[in-house]
Amino acid sequence: MTDTALPAPPASRLKPPSWLDGRLIVGVVLVLLSVVVGAKLVASSSDYDQIWAASHDLAPGSVIAKGDLVAVKVRFHDHGGGYFSASGSSLVGRTTTAPISAGQLIPVAALPAKRAVPMRLVTVPVTKLHMPHGDLQGTQVDLYVTVKNSTDAARTPQLVLANVTVADVVNDSSLGGSNGSGVVLQVPVAYVNSVVGAVESGTIDLVRVPSGEVSTAPSPGDFAPVPAGASPSGAASPTGSGA
Repeated sequence: MTDTALPAPPASRLKPPSWLDGRLIVGVVLVLLSVVVGAKLVASSSDYDQIWAASHDLAPGSVIAKGDLVAVKVRFHDHGGGYFSASGSSLVGRTTTAPISAGQLIPVAALPAKRAVPMRLVTVPVTKLHMPHGDLQGTQVDLYVTVKNSTDAARTPQLVLANVTVADVVNDSSLGGSNGSGVVLQVPVAYVNSVVGAVESGTIDLVRVPSGEVSTAPSPGDFAPVPAGASPSGAASPTGSGA
């Protein structure tokens, strides 16, 4: 018989990969590209500066405390010298000369290095209906007192201190009554006596100062604490039996 079977095809063998294989070249390029991009991102992160910003609204005349500051990352081109670096000298104790909004970078011009006016934090009890509504921290208010005479009749309100900055707000319902609310004011040492005297003399009212009328320093009004031995009307109390 004649063998009519077809010849078997030659076995195909796996070829070793070639360096000129297109898929291999594309893979190598992608890996190199990702390495370059990652290196650029890491290098660019060092271009950011840590700058101080305000953690809440700060009125002119505010004495900076640690809680007033928050460090933020900013990339500057030409104006980095106009703001305070978080790695620089401490700003605590300096006094603002311009209003600074919450989150705003603190400009050098608004926080001069000159020595601040000595301040004291004075807690003033104020009923809620005798002070502005809303968050008062960092704002400025005018402080008034209405002194009552011996007949318990209200007298004309008197300005104690204008443009005084509110450092904090007291709101403790557990204290009850008017003692549960009030404010902490940043008062120059020279005016502490007037503020404390006003608190002891009558009803306190706070009036918010519009943002366009804020001042870098508080100014006193006409109120003066009643001297010892004098009546609220200003007349001296009797100390003897007369004639």
